[in-house]
Amino acid sequence: MLYPILVEYYLWFCFALLGITWVTRKNNVKLRQNLLYLYGMISALGFLLDFDWVAGVIFGLIVLEVGKVFKVWLDQKQQNLKK
Repeated sequence: MLYPILVEYYLWFCFALLGITWVTRKNNVKLRQNLLYLYGMISALGFLLDFDWVAGVIFGLIVLEVGKVFKVWLDQKQQNLKK
């Protein structure tokens, strides 16, 4: 069920990945720049070569970026509970 949705909205997920990366990696500018280039290249090659499986990769990268922020938030909550 999820796979056809990913393929249908492939470009929107690519733009979402780039936007999420821009916001979540604001502390380290060089890493953010390198990740934006990498994700943009993966997105463009997947689109131009018509690899449908890249949609799953893009979705996985979105989950990893959001998960990183969620983990930091959970760690802060845990530190507050210990105090």
